[in-house]
Amino acid sequence: MSTNPSYSDKEMLQAVLEKGSDGWSRFYAQFDPMIRCITNWSKWNFSEHERQDVSQNTYLQLQKALPAFQQQSSLAWFIKRITIHQCINEIRRQVRNRTFITSSVQKTPDGDWNEIEHEHADALDPHHEIDQSERRLALQNALTQLKETCKNAITLFYVENLSYREIAEQLGISTNTVGSRLAKCLDKLHKSLRHRPLFERTNS
Repeated sequence: MSTNPSYSDKEMLQAVLEKGSDGWSRFYAQFDPMIRCITNWSKWNFSEHERQDVSQNTYLQLQKALPAFQQQSSLAWFIKRITIHQCINEIRRQVRNRTFITSSVQKTPDGDWNEIEHEHADALDPHHEIDQSERRLALQNALTQLKETCKNAITLFYVENLSYREIAEQLGISTNTVGSRLAKCLDKLHKSLRHRPLFERTNS
């Protein structure tokens, strides 16, 4: 039984940049298992369709990023960072679209949390409004139970929409620490909300 050959970082970059589809076939064979492994991490709680979307977005991002790769780290580490970032982007998308936690929440000047109003067909449905109100209250309660470091990180990223760099500057930490902190804090928030009926996921 034949196995796929393993290429050095330099050989792989050269193949991708100079050999087009053949180079990407080599790249896919060598790194797709790692990318799929990351998108399968239990902390993300992704469906199969979501994992496929994240993998596709990762490859699109890699097509843009690889020509500028300076080889200051290993190629595998570079790909891992991009894949994790795309996973976090998917979580952010879910938050905004009400498919995972809640969406479009904003903090008022007096510190309260409110949902941003959207014009859609079910906006006048009282059952929908009650459901969204209960979701908002459940999320607020879950957030208040987190440590201050987690509460601040989630609020800055998902509510105030700050970038990693902006959060790092505001909190006095590195951008890598921002990413790892968000991942850990989201995992804690997911576990807190996982068994609440309002946030149970369905396999649709």
